[in-house]
Amino acid sequence: MSEILIRAFQHPPEAEDESALEAIPASEIETLSDEDLQLSLFLCYGLQYCLFGETAQHWEWETSLIGLRKRLEVRFARELRETAGQLPVVDVEKLPEFLMDLGKPSPGRSLSRYLKQDATMEQFQEFLMHRSVYSLMEADHHSLVIPRVRGGGKPALVEIQADEYGGGIPGRLHSQLFELTLNELGMLTEFGSYFEDVPACSLTTVNVISYFGTYGRHRGAMLGNLAMTEIGSHYVNRNFRNGLQRLNGSDDSWLFFQEHIVADAVHEQLAAYDMCGRFVRDNPREVSDMVFGAVVTAELGARANEHMLSSWERGESSLRGAASVAAG
Repeated sequence: MSEILIRAFQHPPEAEDESALEAIPASEIETLSDEDLQLSLFLCYGLQYCLFGETAQHWEWETSLIGLRKRLEVRFARELRETAGQLPVVDVEKLPEFLMDLGKPSPGRSLSRYLKQDATMEQFQEFLMHRSVYSLMEADHHSLVIPRVRGGGKPALVEIQADEYGGGIPGRLHSQLFELTLNELGMLTEFGSYFEDVPACSLTTVNVISYFGTYGRHRGAMLGNLAMTEIGSHYVNRNFRNGLQRLNGSDDSWLFFQEHIVADAVHEQLAAYDMCGRFVRDNPREVSDMVFGAVVTAELGARANEHMLSSWERGESSLRGAASVAAG
């Protein structure tokens, strides 16, 4: 399926046989673990962010592509609900505390502690490849929800996003700082360089943000997702920074993580109390959607982290086909 999409994006829709997309079967294999399906969703959503070249943009509103995406989303949404399981009932006034507790670092197995203490440089580079499918566009995915939020919660949402974009300072966008990290470690910096190398579990963590952001009815889930990216982030990013320092990375190589140590210590409070807390007080019927978005985000992130940890403990690469991290 993803091969069909990649070929189609090389030409305008009128030059392609659109029935090729309409004829793609929607089999009943699990979408969360299927490499081809997650990559296909990633490609479909990528058009929202003007990725994959000018020609590909002509496909963005093509009915055959939207039809394919919606067929995949039906199954994707069903498996997200199964992944979240039975959701806890959370009182509106207790929602911020619930989010803070859900996002706090756990005392058990930890990807960030492994990268801090034990990872080789090659493993750290693999981790960055996983992260690149999101961090080279950091903030763009979550900005989709800004026009969908009214009243309470919107000022904090915009404040968080403004910081992600560097507060208006050229060169300080978080995506640019991540690009600097890749460059300092001799890795490819162009978005899309590694999206075919990372497994489904990492693509899923990005696709779920795009799925929530595409539809206004999922705005509560999107805010819950954003809260989970901010809460506890300063702790794990400190471990990431310390890991690169242990591996003798240059100062510029860990500037991205240093920025998050400072910013996200503030962002987690903004996200839990001023963004999510105020939003659900104005929209109490959406508290369960926010809980769903937070819970499923935490679970998908844990699965992706566990995949990396388990692979390295077995002495294996966490990438598809043991892809090379080098820029050459």
